[in-house]
Amino acid sequence: MNQTRSLVAMLALSLVVTACGGGGGGSSSPSAPETSAPDPAPKPAPEPPKDLKAAISILNPAQDRMIVKDPVVVKLDGSNSKDDAGSALTYKWELLETPDQSLAKLNTSDAQQVEFTADQAGKYVASLIVNNGTADSASTRVTFTAISPKPIAGVEPTINVALGTTSVELDGSQSALPETASGVLEYQWTLKTKPVDSLATLANAKTSKPNLTVDLAGDYIAELVVTFDGETSEAKEVKVNVAEGNVQPVASAQDVEVLMGQKATVDASASTDFEGADLQYRWRISDAPFEPYPALNGATNAQADFVPTAAGEYELKLFVFDGQRASDELTVTVTAKADPAASENKAPVGELIATGYFPNRSVGEQELGRRAEFNFVGYDPEGETLQIVSAELIAKPAGSTVELVNIGSWKPLGKKIQKLDVVGTYRVRMTVSDGVNRVTQEATMEAKIGNVNNRPSTGSVDADSKAVLVGQPLIFESADAKDKDGDPITFEWSLIDKPNGSNATITPVTHPDEGDLRRAEVLTDVPGVYRVRLIAKDDRGLYSHYASEEFGYAKTVNHKPKIHSVVWARNWGRLAPGENYYQILPCMSLLHRPIVIDPDGDEVFTHNELVSVPSNGGQFTSRPDDADCPNARGQVFTKPGTYIFRYYATDIISDADNYDFVVKVDSFDDARGVRLKSVSSRGDLWYPLPYENIPENRYVFSPSLDPIEASAIQWALVAQDADYTIENVQVKHINGGLDSLTPSFDGLQNGTVIKKGETLNFKTQFPAIPCQRTDEGKEGFHLSFNIKEIPEISFVYENWYGSDNKSTSRWARCEAGELE
Repeated sequence: MNQTRSLVAMLALSLVVTACGGGGGGSSSPSAPETSAPDPAPKPAPEPPKDLKAAISILNPAQDRMIVKDPVVVKLDGSNSKDDAGSALTYKWELLETPDQSLAKLNTSDAQQVEFTADQAGKYVASLIVNNGTADSASTRVTFTAISPKPIAGVEPTINVALGTTSVELDGSQSALPETASGVLEYQWTLKTKPVDSLATLANAKTSKPNLTVDLAGDYIAELVVTFDGETSEAKEVKVNVAEGNVQPVASAQDVEVLMGQKATVDASASTDFEGADLQYRWRISDAPFEPYPALNGATNAQADFVPTAAGEYELKLFVFDGQRASDELTVTVTAKADPAASENKAPVGELIATGYFPNRSVGEQELGRRAEFNFVGYDPEGETLQIVSAELIAKPAGSTVELVNIGSWKPLGKKIQKLDVVGTYRVRMTVSDGVNRVTQEATMEAKIGNVNNRPSTGSVDADSKAVLVGQPLIFESADAKDKDGDPITFEWSLIDKPNGSNATITPVTHPDEGDLRRAEVLTDVPGVYRVRLIAKDDRGLYSHYASEEFGYAKTVNHKPKIHSVVWARNWGRLAPGENYYQILPCMSLLHRPIVIDPDGDEVFTHNELVSVPSNGGQFTSRPDDADCPNARGQVFTKPGTYIFRYYATDIISDADNYDFVVKVDSFDDARGVRLKSVSSRGDLWYPLPYENIPENRYVFSPSLDPIEASAIQWALVAQDADYTIENVQVKHINGGLDSLTPSFDGLQNGTVIKKGETLNFKTQFPAIPCQRTDEGKEGFHLSFNIKEIPEISFVYENWYGSDNKSTSRWARCEAGELE
């Protein structure tokens, strides 16, 4: 849907280039651009003969919808296709739709029987066209749906309460079994984050509704995982915010399903405010199967409605405002389905658009020698997958030898000319089908030498401050708007939403550095949220591909932020409340950050400065002198002594009280226990202990090599003041426990003794990953040990390696039992 949407946006903002010699297109930009005379109607594609029909059967599995735990081979048979005249048939198969990240493909495209492997949960759509030696049949389709065996964890994502509340009930009862399954879910809640110094606990963590005790202002994040029949869901988080001041309201609304053409009503009346204030409601459609989006009625009411004119998912955004604070924005999905009782199947809607390709982003014209694309931009009202049934280059300049070819599977409704070879006009005719109806469109590309007009870029819009007091201006600007051709840009600002009762307007102002109108102000007059929209246009009338939006809000009262504490940071996250490093020494890589609370939930900006250093000339720097820290990397304290960092914070309206963070660094002569460093060609990096590297949310590293090769990291442990013993060595493959994917230590084992003053060199070794074993395409590794004489000193190293979307197609799926 996203690809179609972006192409439709391109269609909606396209401009026919006239004086520059460009080709066709249309525009629904904020102001109507100049257009050329319309092209003649395209020649319709011949209708397929009615006595020639393609037919498809699913042979194995016999069902077209089933729970699939492992990849399953789907066999398709076209032997029931027929030609009433009895002619011999040839077959043209196509796999039109597969789930994201699926590697499914047909084993052949021209046999009577074909097959593919359903390797991901989701929908697979195959098409068959038969030919009797004279003409093609209409396309016939079959859909196979692989249902995931995984259950789904369901939580309310945000709960807001006032400080003084002691207990909050979490609710996972909306969790769901896999589709078509029956049985009972197992629940497992985990408290992942709580404020510094909090003693919060989670009771009844194995039930659908556990109880969370809260004691301090700040954010508490709990995670739910549900299990069914040995399959575990993706984790879902709920954030409990305990506020000191006015409690943020909570937006609440349910997803909706309707039939295409019926009115869809979304209802936010269940939204709440802790203090009981009257709420303002704001709805907007943020995504749809096509553009322009349908009209939304009642966008400022608790209930809003619209009529979907195409099947698919419509994404709406909702927030509520209590007079002082806005809620977090909530996503509500409306799913429109085709009416099975409808007597008419509507034809696809759209247009063929000719565009330049990187580095040019032109419309209807392109530089000679560069690539031209012809993409059908549109949708099918019933939500059926569209396919190209014919495309031809019907006109090109004399002497041109180019041909029209496929772009690739990522643009199934597109064709390209790889290199325009002669100056002049190229015209393409394309016919697309939804399996029932055909639509034929034509588009023109003009090959030029120089003066090709590229779209400008609006860039992102930012607010100087997201919150101001009523009567102060909200200032918005686009810092990165640009035009590739250097053309002057016109900035079209609009105030698309404002609070009830507001008379505010938006005023463009000259940017002090750029000298153009990329900045605008909204003078606030009542409390609430103000949303602006910007689109850029060049002096030849071509609009940016996208408009950008941003918002800010005005309030009558502001509470200043508070720096609660400053904490030491790890590679991922930070030390747990009450946890300290065993010893801080010179040349250790150390970072710290403030924990700041804003009672109003405003965006807070922080910085710090080093206000006091030891008299011996110590520094906190990433570029220490070699005499102090030879070969060191990272931010380090160069000498022993006391350092004081002063932290500042502001929400732009008010400043927090300053906070001093005092750090005492011991000398090497006073070093205790063991010291840890990683060793690389870039130098040594000393770490404080206990050491922990556990990527947040199982962050996946995606090496450039596919398959992923074996790797290792070199480490060193130095015994400072006594002999020390390694114990409790653990290695494991996190998500499967396979021997072939278990990491290892090289040079370190249980009982290894490091003599006083000596160094133990060891490696953490990670195995090769030759193939994708799981749907997630990632593998996790854990290595750890402790120091026997100092139990609080531990070493924990975890990593997740896997593929990304770009490498998935090159990284093969494992054969059955390949890694067992």
